[in-house]
Amino acid sequence: MNQAEIKIMGNIEEYGCHVISVFDPKEEDPNFTYTVGINKQESRPEVIILGLRSELSSWIANEYNRRVQEGEIFTEESFYEGFLDGFEVCFKPVAKRFKEEFMLSCNWLYKGTDYPALQLIFPTVDGIWPWEPNASESFKVLQPSFQEVSAW
Repeated sequence: MNQAEIKIMGNIEEYGCHVISVFDPKEEDPNFTYTVGINKQESRPEVIILGLRSELSSWIANEYNRRVQEGEIFTEESFYEGFLDGFEVCFKPVAKRFKEEFMLSCNWLYKGTDYPALQLIFPTVDGIWPWEPNASESFKVLQPSFQEVSAW
């Protein structure tokens, strides 16, 4: 294992997951943050967050991990509080092709894309969800749909 892989494994053992934040220096793709190891430790889905600052999305990823460790189960039929102050969020399953492209450290850990992952989806500050007709194109670009069939 290289130094990065050793660090990932150490964080999984100590905290239950490793959190990775990625940004595109060309600014063609939105910033994103994802967990590595939750499925290994808790048999629950990894999470990916797109379009938020790395500090906030890293906190959200760690909060997701904490809540999973406490036994909370996140489903795509529900909305959840406690991740973004004053706003609910929801989760949608991540399609294989997006795991292949964006969740590289998970692919390394699980030796492929055969692991569950959820995309955390948030509304605008006005409470508009990306799938709503009045959602702006810039908001949809900031938080693209990673589902098998685009939800917006």
